Amino acid sequence: MSAAPAPRTVRLGAGTAFWGDSVKPAIEMVERGEIDYLCCDHLAELTMSILAKQRAKSADRGYTRDILDLLRGALPTIVEKGIKVVTNSGGANPRAAGAAIAALCKELGLSGVRIAVVTGDDIEADIDGLADEGVDFSNLDTGQQLSEVRERLTHAAVYTGCEGIVEALGQGAQIVVCGRVTDIALYLGPLIHEFGWAPDDWQRLGMATVVAHAIECGGQATGGLYAGDWAGVDGLETLGYPIAEVADDGTAVLTKTPGTGGRVDIGTVSEQLVYEILDPANYLTADVTADFTQVRLEEIGPDRVRITGGTGKPAPATLKVNMGYRAGFIGEAQFTYTWPDAYAKSQRGLTFLRSRLARAGFEYSDDLVEYVGHNSMWGGRVPPPDDPELTEIVVRYAARCADAEQARKVFTESVPLYNNGPAGVAGVGTRPPLKELYAIWPCLIPREHVVQSVEMLEV
Repeated sequence: MSAAPAPRTVRLGAGTAFWGDSVKPAIEMVERGEIDYLCCDHLAELTMSILAKQRAKSADRGYTRDILDLLRGALPTIVEKGIKVVTNSGGANPRAAGAAIAALCKELGLSGVRIAVVTGDDIEADIDGLADEGVDFSNLDTGQQLSEVRERLTHAAVYTGCEGIVEALGQGAQIVVCGRVTDIALYLGPLIHEFGWAPDDWQRLGMATVVAHAIECGGQATGGLYAGDWAGVDGLETLGYPIAEVADDGTAVLTKTPGTGGRVDIGTVSEQLVYEILDPANYLTADVTADFTQVRLEEIGPDRVRITGGTGKPAPATLKVNMGYRAGFIGEAQFTYTWPDAYAKSQRGLTFLRSRLARAGFEYSDDLVEYVGHNSMWGGRVPPPDDPELTEIVVRYAARCADAEQARKVFTESVPLYNNGPAGVAGVGTRPPLKELYAIWPCLIPREHVVQSVEMLEV
């Protein structure tokens, strides 16, 4: 009697975790990870603001160009092995990203590559019409009305689900380029396509969401940023990224690219699982509300952890919208005082700076003083560094201003410290680049107002 065939699994690889992430782990994974899908996350709230700013300057920008670096190194192998790529590198301009990838395919001499562009997340042009229909875009955190910042908006992107990805894969796409789909959607889309799950199979979708969350941040699941035993993780310089071998029921075995640094064990996976989930019984995504409370991890071999026990409930009736708006400028100056009496000198230096700013008619909404290396991350939770024997102290002064002219005054009025302030100063340096501030406006939209579309390109 012949043995029953092994249960089918789909191997999902986490290629990137953010814009600017190293592309080498993804290329290594394509070459020797035996994956079916390379899932690449590039987006964060700040990233979308930067991309929207780029798009405003040029119609062919607004996507994360690191996807081209990744594909330049991996595309020949991807095509040879039949690996599919799902990415949200489209950012604020997925059509431009799709066109750039198509051009890269031609440059590399690769034909027959089907590229899908998924849109529908960008509602910037529809905001006023939606408001007229009764959509309330009030700020989730403060309750303020959108009218307070409406004229300063730079973009409005909905965290959309995986339905467009599923449609694109069903149309035969090998590369799926999305805008602001959720990180989780990059993984759920391939699984729904491969296993034929119903869009309301909350059990499987919830379990698969747990798996996706475990690997979506790349190296954070394989020893990167590991607090439990950071000193004991070998090979951080060559850290391999995680791979999930997912079964039809949504459970999975987590591993990583063979021959790479880092490790996959209960500790590394556990830390990633609790990252940014808020309520573990109700982890909200665009596709499902996942429940992490009964998740179980089991080490079944070196760098192999089985993950089970996740479940899910219906998806929320609303989707989150990430809007960005211009919020002024930062003026800043940094200077260093040395022993003796470094702290006392720094206080006289701050008085000097503030007095000169007042004389210059300086206008600002709030300011900040921090001592680099002492309280930049801790703020007022630690006492000031007032030890008279302190070897040196680095002071950073920053202020939030409504316009660039006021922000520039901070450095201008700090320069005389070099010659007119207390003795023992250094590090005033050259004028830092002026930083424009972008703020986030989080709000909700009923999901029936958001429809994804798929456009196909063939090289």
